[in-house]
Amino acid sequence: MTGEVLIQKILSCRAGSVVAPAGCGKTECITDVLAAAAGRYLVLTHTLAGVDALRKRLAEKKVNSQNYDLDTIAGWSLRLSLAFPQRSGLSAFEPKEEEWSKVYAAAQRLIERGAISSILKASYAGVLIDEYQDCTISQHSLVKVVSRYLPTCVFGDYLQSIFGFRHDPAVDWDVDVVSAFPRIEELAEPWRWKRVGNIELGRWLMAIRDPLKTGGTIDLSTAPNGYIELVKPNSRSKADLRKANVYAGLKPKLGKDETLIVISDKASEIVRAALASKIKCSSIEPVGCKRLAEFILQLKTETGKARLESIMQFAVDCMTGVGKKPFMDRVDRLSTGWRGAKPLSVAEAAALEVINSDGLDPVIRLLEALCKTANVPFRRELMSSARRSIKLVIDGEQPDLDSAAWQVQNTARHAGRRLASRSVGSTLLVKGLQFDHAVIVAPERLEINDLYVAMTRASKTITIVSPVPILRAKAKRKASGVTSGASV
Repeated sequence: MTGEVLIQKILSCRAGSVVAPAGCGKTECITDVLAAAAGRYLVLTHTLAGVDALRKRLAEKKVNSQNYDLDTIAGWSLRLSLAFPQRSGLSAFEPKEEEWSKVYAAAQRLIERGAISSILKASYAGVLIDEYQDCTISQHSLVKVVSRYLPTCVFGDYLQSIFGFRHDPAVDWDVDVVSAFPRIEELAEPWRWKRVGNIELGRWLMAIRDPLKTGGTIDLSTAPNGYIELVKPNSRSKADLRKANVYAGLKPKLGKDETLIVISDKASEIVRAALASKIKCSSIEPVGCKRLAEFILQLKTETGKARLESIMQFAVDCMTGVGKKPFMDRVDRLSTGWRGAKPLSVAEAAALEVINSDGLDPVIRLLEALCKTANVPFRRELMSSARRSIKLVIDGEQPDLDSAAWQVQNTARHAGRRLASRSVGSTLLVKGLQFDHAVIVAPERLEINDLYVAMTRASKTITIVSPVPILRAKAKRKASGVTSGASV
């Protein structure tokens, strides 16, 4: 099906779905539909970063902003429900965690009663929903009700459903989605790889979809030459596996302006950070970072040398070359009145103030001094978030550290990520992102959909740590720890 024919099919369908494998031009398809649309469309996706990415692409293609209303499913549902509180049954509300299902139920109740059907029809010519494989059952139920009043087309890929939800299960594409939104087309041109002259790699990645879906396996020996490299550990011991991971992470040679992603354990920030420190990469942090929350709590509750110890450990967790022990030993002596031959450094002076003060000014001075003298900031995002949170309180822009950290994280949700050229992350953190080169460590720990997402991030080369060329993914689990209103 040609692009123009597909666009017309989408515009004329009452309810339909487009299967969009990774790198096959889904975003281009959505922008082309909006450019050709005669009326205004409601365009929904799941994360604020996704909203920003779509908005940038629409601006690049000069699509008239009057042609669309772009929001997250969560944001639009909340906005709609609060606009009609008596009819939706939802009054002023700031949802947390499992409470998002109440928002979707309220929006569904409002629409089902027919109270705003004329408003919906007057406001929109239709609805387009991106990344539909990430919808929960309650979101899907809401969308089905919306589709009674507005033509609705959903875009997604059953092999990229990697988010799990504690209180609201994700949709099953074959069971839930296709029955409500029959398939219009499956995109088949691997544009991500074609644009950089690697069409053979793109076609091979398309070919592995069926074996992955049916058996959870990938045979790397069938890959075209020159694109995929296998790094075999000397043994399955933890020491040899760690050595192989480090070797693989250092192996890709980046050209000018090229990018590398090393895909590691999605369950552990600590494991990813440890690998990043060894291969001189920057660790991509989840927006709701546990380590940041822990550090904020320590700053609020600890005093004296305990507080200094926590600050120094935080620096060690973010950067190499901090030299915590000799620094702490010298500061300990200085705190007793001892004066050595070497004059006090800026960091030492700040550390002494930390011991004797509960304020935040010496904390930020110490962190900034350590950042100037350390070697590799492998958790750059984490350190930056901590420093910005502290500065917001010092400058009087936020009343406390908790509020400041929330503002910093919320800003990150809206702004999206600015990644280093060499990064370590997880499939949850890099889905939807593109890189030139990818390294995948411990592929045997990945579920089927995680493995597919990992394999399709890079457009040029893929390096995989495995003792054998046959990769066997784990079966997909039903749930994880992500909430249906959050973005990672």
